[in-house]
Amino acid sequence: MNILFVTQFFYPENFRINDLARRLIQRGHSVTVLTGIPNYPGGDFYEGYGLFSKRYELIDSVRIIRVPVIPRKKGFVFLTMNYLSFVICGCLRALFMKAEDFDIIYAFGTSPVTQALPALVVRKKTRCRVILNVQDLWPDNVTAITGLKDPFCLFWLNELVDFIYNRCDLILGTSKSFVRAIRSRRGLKEKRKVVFWPQYSVVERSVKKRHDLLKEGVFHVVFTGNLGQGQGLDTAIRAAGLLKKEYEGRLCFDIVGDGRQKEALMSLARELSVLDDMVIFHGSFPEEEIPGILNTADAALLILKDDDIFKRTIPAKLQTYLACGCVVVACAQGEVKRLLEDNKAGICVSGPFAGSREAAGKLAAAVSGIMDMTCSERRLMSQRALRLSKEMFDPEALLSELEYYMERLS
Repeated sequence: MNILFVTQFFYPENFRINDLARRLIQRGHSVTVLTGIPNYPGGDFYEGYGLFSKRYELIDSVRIIRVPVIPRKKGFVFLTMNYLSFVICGCLRALFMKAEDFDIIYAFGTSPVTQALPALVVRKKTRCRVILNVQDLWPDNVTAITGLKDPFCLFWLNELVDFIYNRCDLILGTSKSFVRAIRSRRGLKEKRKVVFWPQYSVVERSVKKRHDLLKEGVFHVVFTGNLGQGQGLDTAIRAAGLLKKEYEGRLCFDIVGDGRQKEALMSLARELSVLDDMVIFHGSFPEEEIPGILNTADAALLILKDDDIFKRTIPAKLQTYLACGCVVVACAQGEVKRLLEDNKAGICVSGPFAGSREAAGKLAAAVSGIMDMTCSERRLMSQRALRLSKEMFDPEALLSELEYYMERLS
């Protein structure tokens, strides 16, 4: 099949859509990507890219069409302009797509939901069917992150979401709670087109160790991923402060990644006197190096804020942790808590995870509990994590399911 991906983010930006394109190419399909100029997460165009350079690329047999965008920079204004510029330029470029070039359109629906609009323009022009992979629920995600409560704004956001959902031919929800939430929308006309299709891990367990990064003789709790508002990492830093007196020199929270909250988190760690001893910020690493880092870790950290939207979420990092056989220590409720507890693949505590002392205390107790486990107990938990990964998030099984949907629609 000839598949068109519509996504604001693509290689060299580090998103899972990159791996999906690669795997579909390996399965004999042709993939074209309509995307923006790479500038995530730093906010500036990557070296060698610009408004008038590298607008068309061929990377690993993937044909890439890049439309102009305003770089994210810093601050809400630039971020909003970045999103809007992709939608406007993406829709304009979509007007020149040809019907004979594609069999199916796959829209990668990260926030904001407007990123799907160029896919709908291509659908209108070419009559190709659209599959929308919903990564973030709207407007729920907006209210959770920004605290937006204005009924007028929420009304029009809901109208926009219904407009997009009703014009897509298949909607993939990354958790069963997502599927229920989308199907329950009163404005959605066809409920049956919403199905559960979870994300898979794009990496596998490694035999390598990264003691050059995580020194031996220390219990390492590692977080990998984006340092954003929804991660609640201030809770981990406060937990490190509570554990410092007893565990200094024996425990470290290792933060691997980058994002808009990094400076604020480093400032908090400095304020609590845990920076560079109990909490270390390692920066970003290529995706292929993450399994080696996680294989060196003693536990992997996952925190979600206590909000209804995050209770419904299965964040992609959970699949990565499970595939790497990590013992997971999580502060979460809903889907994540159910998966970990039902499969005994980690320790999950619940509570008001918004930086409060109570939340930090619960996380500190959970980390202390994992440290007190025997090696055999942690090994058994690791084996359960690997089993859960294989049973529920196997890449080959999920890719075959996606191919079935694509072939049926095309």
